[in-house]
Amino acid sequence: MELARINLNLLISLYYLLHSKSVTAAAAAQHISQPAMSRNLSQLREIFSDQLMVRVGNTMHLTPRGEQLWRELPEALNHLESLLTPGQFEPAGYIGEFNIATTDFITHDLLPPLMAELQQDAPGISLHFHLWHSGMMESLRQGRMDLAACILDTVPDDIYGKQLGSDSYSCLINQNHPLAEQTLLLSDYIGAEHIGISAGGDKIRAVDEALNQLNQQRKMKLTVPFIHSAMAITSRASYILTLPTRIALQLGPVYGLIVKALPEQLIIPASNYYLIWHQRLQGDPAHRYLRERMLHSLAG
Repeated sequence: MELARINLNLLISLYYLLHSKSVTAAAAAQHISQPAMSRNLSQLREIFSDQLMVRVGNTMHLTPRGEQLWRELPEALNHLESLLTPGQFEPAGYIGEFNIATTDFITHDLLPPLMAELQQDAPGISLHFHLWHSGMMESLRQGRMDLAACILDTVPDDIYGKQLGSDSYSCLINQNHPLAEQTLLLSDYIGAEHIGISAGGDKIRAVDEALNQLNQQRKMKLTVPFIHSAMAITSRASYILTLPTRIALQLGPVYGLIVKALPEQLIIPASNYYLIWHQRLQGDPAHRYLRERMLHSLAG
């Protein structure tokens, strides 16, 4: 089949015909008359030497050749659109994969609704999540990671990023903790035993640096890699867990934990949340589609 023989508009008609299995519906979707769509179907049948759609009872069914074309056409149209009109993207026909670095809180508590939507809207996308750590900035540069959702002080010049928000810090303790019924003083905070989260972003350093400014040091008795592990342990043991306030307020009640303000003297700079990617992916339509969906989900 020679491409020069085909009017590209016929491929659009083919898409709507195979999608709707109806000449009337396809004509309405492409904003052309029903007779015009019937003529397009006749030309397509001649080009492909196949009926493409046949009537069975009161409904139209795709032929095996029509089914094959429906599996392949959306992705082919995506490629054509990216060549001719950069920025246009048809998620339903896209097939590809992305590696995303993030935290367990984001993947467990914020993204599941979006993942369910993407399964319906863009079933050809495969997503592979990895636990974020600072060394993954180089993975973005080298192409091993496509996106990262993380806490950063600053965004490097060669990295694009969108700030999702900022957050203060709060403490979590269980209801049986000796400090549960009182305002936390700095002496209480220093004298207590603490639990920290060692993976998925630096949630320990900011607290310890603020304590260093006061020439103080806390007793870090236990570190675990995951937020939900830390929450579960804190619900049973008399540790203090210091986390960004958004996480504390959202997850603390789930584990029966009390959210308490930091000691007045302990000033921790706000955590800034970003979604970041390397500049080489800034104009990629599929990447833009995914990051915009993630930005909407994470910022909401």
